[in-house]
Amino acid sequence: MSGAGLAGDSRLPEKGLGLALEILEQVARDDRGASAAEIARAVGAPRATVYRVVNSLVRDEYLVRRPDFSGFLLGTRVLELAAIVGARTRPTHAAVVDRLRSETGEAVHLFAFHGSGLLVLDEDPAQPLSDPDALLADPTRSAIGHLWLVAHPDRRLPRAPSWRVDAASGDVRAIREAYAVRGYTEQVALLDSDRGCLAVPIHDDAARPVGAVTLSTSISRLSVAARHVGALRGAAQALALLGTLSDW
Repeated sequence: MSGAGLAGDSRLPEKGLGLALEILEQVARDDRGASAAEIARAVGAPRATVYRVVNSLVRDEYLVRRPDFSGFLLGTRVLELAAIVGARTRPTHAAVVDRLRSETGEAVHLFAFHGSGLLVLDEDPAQPLSDPDALLADPTRSAIGHLWLVAHPDRRLPRAPSWRVDAASGDVRAIREAYAVRGYTEQVALLDSDRGCLAVPIHDDAARPVGAVTLSTSISRLSVAARHVGALRGAAQALALLGTLSDW
């Protein structure tokens, strides 16, 4: 609360705190912006009382009016609190992955390996996986799957999704040969006709492959996306130092 907000008659009465929290919850549930009448019906309070509490919340910037005055949205004070909580609960790998997304401008995802498949640890929220079901079922259809075939991880995680398709020995041989040349894996249009992907491995302090960081982009940009391999390798080294994949 601001100093100005703590003084005078504009402060929310203490007995209205429970109602104020109910109102904030109702507004948070409706991203279109709830009207005062809708809020009153939802919380079961007299409309005049709800108007008074809503006005107090608007004054203290916990709520804002929609531009067309048809309802209310969460205000900056609530969003600031959410940002603080979110920052405290972010996993240790988040800063590294976020920086890589910012530097490359492309979709970046983080995966962990286990003995029979992959676990998605951080999917790019702005550019989600194009076909996660196919990616997690068949190791031959993604760069991260190719890397898993090369890595042969020996860790077990029974509750994680497992491959449902076995790779042909000829496919695995070709994937290994390509990896031996590049030091990373690449997939073109195997999951999405307009997307390709690069994957760089992450190793633990015993040099065991424990996961990978991947970059996905359109086919038209895939050839130039190879310039980001250095950044991917740098992120993989930073993640290895954090031990970010060691807790699962």
